[in-house]
Amino acid sequence: TGDNEGIFSPADLTPTAVGGVGGSNPLSDARKAAGGGGGSKDGNKSSKRQRSQASSSLTPAERKIRELWHRKSGAGYALFVSYYGNQPDGVVAERTKSGEDEDTGIAPDASREGRKPSQQRGAGQSRAARRRKKKKKGGGDGDGDGPGEDQSPGSTMSSPLKPPPSISTSEEDSPLLRALALQPRSSHLRSYLKALSRPLPLTFRLRNEGSGDDGQLSEAQSKLVKTLSGDSFVHLVRPVPWAKDDSRTIYQSPRSANLSKSNLSSLSPELKDLLVQHSQNGSLARQEIGSMLPVLALAGGGWMKAEGRVLDMCASPGSKTLQAVEVVTDGGGKKASAKAKGRVVANDVHEARLASLRDAVSRSGLPPSLTSRIAYTNFDASVFPTPKSGRLFDAVIVDVPCSGDGTVRKDRHVLPMWGPGTGNALHGLQVRILVRALELVRAGGVVCYSTCSLNPVEDEAVVAAALSRINEGNDGADGRAAVELVEWPDDLLPRLRRRPGVKKWRIADYDAGAHGSSGGSKNNDGVGNGTDEQDDDNDDFGKLTWYDTFEDATEAFMPHAETTLWAPSPEVADDLKLERCVRLWPEDQDTGGFFVALIRKPF
Repeated sequence: TGDNEGIFSPADLTPTAVGGVGGSNPLSDARKAAGGGGGSKDGNKSSKRQRSQASSSLTPAERKIRELWHRKSGAGYALFVSYYGNQPDGVVAERTKSGEDEDTGIAPDASREGRKPSQQRGAGQSRAARRRKKKKKGGGDGDGDGPGEDQSPGSTMSSPLKPPPSISTSEEDSPLLRALALQPRSSHLRSYLKALSRPLPLTFRLRNEGSGDDGQLSEAQSKLVKTLSGDSFVHLVRPVPWAKDDSRTIYQSPRSANLSKSNLSSLSPELKDLLVQHSQNGSLARQEIGSMLPVLALAGGGWMKAEGRVLDMCASPGSKTLQAVEVVTDGGGKKASAKAKGRVVANDVHEARLASLRDAVSRSGLPPSLTSRIAYTNFDASVFPTPKSGRLFDAVIVDVPCSGDGTVRKDRHVLPMWGPGTGNALHGLQVRILVRALELVRAGGVVCYSTCSLNPVEDEAVVAAALSRINEGNDGADGRAAVELVEWPDDLLPRLRRRPGVKKWRIADYDAGAHGSSGGSKNNDGVGNGTDEQDDDNDDFGKLTWYDTFEDATEAFMPHAETTLWAPSPEVADDLKLERCVRLWPEDQDTGGFFVALIRKPF
């Protein structure tokens, strides 16, 4: 395409390398592939195979009915809570030694405390008996068991996730916390789920305008900072408390303000006008905290700097591209001239998304001295060609297509359709993109891999797979690996609470058509697996099926099963130093969920 001309040789412009309007959407493809899909461990091999084939051969009408049921029933919320509730500590939350919830101090399933087993509501009754009892009472709240046995995908049903009578606040009435009420053994997730149930606070950053070599704010930005510090706005937005003491470049709305993008116009039209004005003149960028981290980390570690060459492999919608071009051009300051060498290559597989990226750049308010240093390409990132000059990139940003479960605070469409199959289906593509990025970075350069998901399948599992693939048989003469994870830069955002990468996780699949199926087994850390009491309450949705090994998954015909989905051995995980990855938990700094890994190719 025209976007690629002059940057790559004609040999690079092959049909397999170039995307375009006809290119598929990785996320949409993954969601369709996940469907209601997944094998189940119950039954014989032929029934497993038939179920797997049936899930993958749904007609468009059948798929639409299944998706409608999934969205309307509340299944996505229940599955989300069950999936993360059964993950080991460190993925999104930690269990306390006493078993109490970190946020409230309430012991799991406090409503049953003090009762004898025979007095516990529903104790000793089968699932069917509880449903008959509920039906006899007229379908009241009962035990919250959900819809009756005759309801199936495609039938009309009300959401079973009704709030318990004791819950009255609007926050506690969120679908996630209603789902948690039916799964008391996941009570350690309460802080995490409460954070996800609140709207994402308003955030923005002051752009690096490079008005001087010392990186000081421009005159317009200094006036803006003074205005924001005044009585009219100081209660609405403030500099983040976890940056350096003298930093006033990243702003966030405090919890007390309850200010988000959606209610900005109604709560403070004056602040909205101020932000729009300074967005249009290039003084600030509306960007989420997580989205800022990849470029901040690459620049903070000295791997992305003025006159550098940067590749943004999955660039749309463009916030990281614009942030990077501010760095490589020194913000349009003295070093940004017509002969400046700094350049950012912004790539996306879809021409439509690339057009949106161009539009975002044109609306950014940045001067031509910056925006002219952006080159646009239209390739499949997993087969991105080597530049015809042969010169590799100083830094590569790899914010891959992902399930997006870290964005639920701003995107209400993610959780109603959530299932583990989407992350499983995307894993292979994510590994291929990261491997290609590591091949395109120069010796001494760094790749920043990131997702807006906290699912280890899309995070540490991808990093471990890519590192193992690149390092296999490629150790240097001194025994060093060909690529290696590096630590977060010491002086960057010193008070930002960063959770370490995890070294173990669990793999699950979901089949919407396999209601009442059983399966799974306990793993070594004793985490429940979906066969215990908490999942009885969600049987109307079907169950997550947990697979301890790749062999178990393939025997059950689990879709998208790859060996790299499973955690490596403890020895390999230690050698890879997976703890150097960074997890951003929403409950820590009132952000979205985000994952970052910095991978260096040594000299």
